[in-house]
Amino acid sequence: MAETKNSNFKEYVYPVIILTVIAMVATLLLAITNNVTTGVIEQRAIQAANEARMKVLPDGDSFKQLDVKKYASSTDGSANVTEAYAAENGAGDVFTVVTKSFGGDLTMMVGVGKDGAITGVTVTAHSDTPGVGTKDQDPDYLAQYDGKKELTSEDVKKESGFQFISGASVSGGAIHKGVYAALEQYKELGGAQ
Repeated sequence: MAETKNSNFKEYVYPVIILTVIAMVATLLLAITNNVTTGVIEQRAIQAANEARMKVLPDGDSFKQLDVKKYASSTDGSANVTEAYAAENGAGDVFTVVTKSFGGDLTMMVGVGKDGAITGVTVTAHSDTPGVGTKDQDPDYLAQYDGKKELTSEDVKKESGFQFISGASVSGGAIHKGVYAALEQYKELGGAQ
C-alpha cells in the first residue's frame, strides 16, 4: 500500500508541483523583464515623438509640453488637439491632433512656426486601409499645408486653392480638420510660447 501511495504521488502530485514551479519561475522572469524594459520602451516612445516633432518643426531644438487649460477641437468634435509642445528655442509650437478618419482614429502632428505659418504636417498613427485612404498622408500631399497661416474652411472640399484627393474624402477631411484645429489652438495660445 505504501508503494501505491508513492506511485500515486509520482504520477499525479509530482507533475503538478513541477508545473507550478515552472509557472512561478516563468512569471518571475517575465516580471523582471518587464521591469527592466519599461524604462527603455518609454524612452524610445519619447524619442520617437521628439523626432516627429522635429520633422514638422525642423527649426525646433528640444520641446517642452505646454500647460493648456482647454484644447481646441473641430466644430463637430471629430478632430481634437491632445498635446501642445513649444520648441525651447522659440521656433514655434507642435500640436498632436487625434481625428476621426475612415478606419478609426488618426493621430497627426502639426508644426506651426513662430510667424504662425505651418512648417509641417505628418500622420503618426492611423487605421486607414493602405491605398486610396492613405494617399492623403503622402508627404507631397501634406506639403500643401506648408506656409499656410490660415485655412478658410474646416471642409477640405471648400478650401480655396487646395487640391484634395477624390475618393479619399474621409481621410483627407479628417486631416484637414486636424490641421484646422491645430491652427485654432495656436491662435488660442497667442503664438509661440
